[in-house]
Order: sequence, then C-alpha cells, then structure tokens
Amino acid sequence: MRRKIPLIILGGSDPHPTTLPPGSEGRHPLSGCKGVDIKLAGRCLIDVLIDRLEASGGFDPIWIAGPARVYEQAETSARVIDTNGGFGENIQAALDVMVAEYSGQEVAIATCDILPELDELQDLLEDFWMCAPTDLWFPVIRADEKQDLGASDWKPRYQLRPRTGADAISILPGHILIFDPRSLRLDFLYRLFDLAYSTRNRPLHYRRSFILRRVLAGLLRQDFLHLLAFRLPTLTWDVAVHGVRAANRLRKGLATIEEMEDAVRHMFITRKHRQAHPHRRVRIRITSSMSIARDIDTVEEAAAIGASFGGGGSA
Repeated sequence: MRRKIPLIILGGSDPHPTTLPPGSEGRHPLSGCKGVDIKLAGRCLIDVLIDRLEASGGFDPIWIAGPARVYEQAETSARVIDTNGGFGENIQAALDVMVAEYSGQEVAIATCDILPELDELQDLLEDFWMCAPTDLWFPVIRADEKQDLGASDWKPRYQLRPRTGADAISILPGHILIFDPRSLRLDFLYRLFDLAYSTRNRPLHYRRSFILRRVLAGLLRQDFLHLLAFRLPTLTWDVAVHGVRAANRLRKGLATIEEMEDAVRHMFITRKHRQAHPHRRVRIRITSSMSIARDIDTVEEAAAIGASFGGGGSA
C-alpha cells in the first residue's frame, strides 16, 4: 500500500530580490514572502499550490515552513511551522518537527513559488513509487535550447547526458524533492542549501567555486573530529572530490545521469547508511514537467501565469 508522503512547503520571506544572471536585463526580481504576496485570481499562491498538491493524492500532511504572522493571510488550514531564517535554517526547523512526528517515513519538500500541473505531479509520483525505496529522489526538467520558455527564458540551463554515449540535453532543476531523512548528512545539507539558495540563478562555475570555498573548511574540521574519535575521515573525500568532479563534468556537458546519481549519493548519503543499504539509490528523473521547474522569481513570470505581486506579506 502506498503511504502518502508528508510534505513541507518552504515559505520563508526573502528581504532582498534574487540576483539575476547576465542576459536577464529588463526583468524585475521579486522579494518578500512570495507564497502570500503573489495572488492568482485573488487567492494567495500558497493556497492554490496546496490545492494542487492535495488533489494529486500523494501528499499528507502538508506543512508550511515560514513566518506564522504572514501566513495568517492564507486560507489554508495547513499547519505552519513558525520560522523565518535562512533557507537551510527553515528546512531544519521543519524537519525537526516532522521527523519527530513521522519518524521512519520519506519526506517531501517543495518551494512555495511554483504552480505545478496536476497531471505532471501525478506522473512524478508514479515514478517515485515505481523506484521506491530510494534515499533521495528529484526531477530535472528537459529544456532544449530552442524551446521557448517565455518569461522564464533567462533561467540558467545545465547540460546532462541521459546515458553513456548519448548527446547532452539541456535541463532545469525541479522544485520538489523526496528523501529519507535518516540517510542524509543533514547538518552539511542545511549549510549547503543556504549557500545554494544564495547563489541560485548564477552560472554553474561561479556557484561551484563560491560553495566549495565556504564548505571545505567545515569538511576538514569535521574529518579532524572524526580522527579524534577513531573514525575514518572520509567526509572531505566524499563531498569535495565527488562534488568537484561532478560539477566539472556537468559544466562541460559530459556528466551522465548515472554519474550524477552516484556523486549525489556519496556527497549527501552517510557512509554508514550506504554500507547498511548498498542497493538503495539516488534517483534523478528526467521529465518534461515544466511546471515543476518554473519557480516565480520575477514580476514577468508572475504575470505569465496571470498572477499579480502585492508585496504585502514581507516579514
């Protein structure tokens, strides 16, 4: 029997507009609390998003991780986990609550600024259940260079090979993630999420060097503590070596799905869990579900779905 997956919507406020990459001139980035500031047919975007997540039949309960006083404006009865820190801090606050109540279950995370199509959600859920159990599952969306993405055509695309020997295809990251919290290096991930979010929409080479410089010292320190505790100091190798190699091959359009899945597994899944569950894998699904990739970062992207931006929910 398929159990419904507890889901966290990341709904924190961003006081500063995102930095857009070169080539996005004339676009107007959003700030504030997009889940309530973006209105669609008079409703907060978060309410429309929750309606669609519930209609998919795959998620329950659905919680919002964000400032409680802001989400009082929303219609939803979803539980709000009151947090308004950095991206990683909000995830940690939500997981602390969710894991305590739903220990032993997979957990899903979605951002508050997407408007997924119901059929695309259901297709993704079918793929997840078909491959379960996995330690980490997430979609990437095919976005050919010639494909017109409309108001989202400024978003950086990455090159990935579906299999060895195949030509690289252009992809965008999806904004839904399903994982087993027991398997992950959570403290490392919280830090990495903060860094990744702060550099979103930047070119891959910039993100790689920025993130690596800031995490390397922490990795070395943790490995030193492992030595003092008579444990193998493998964290730096698992994260830095696999991460740098994967980023380089991704930047050059040489990385395959299998290589990326293996790199992500070594970087984010604890060695203890990998040894205990050698057959469990990371799953990256290539899909055409563009509504999962189109997060709303600009006024123009909000207008493209018939939404407006009020800016009244900033915390």
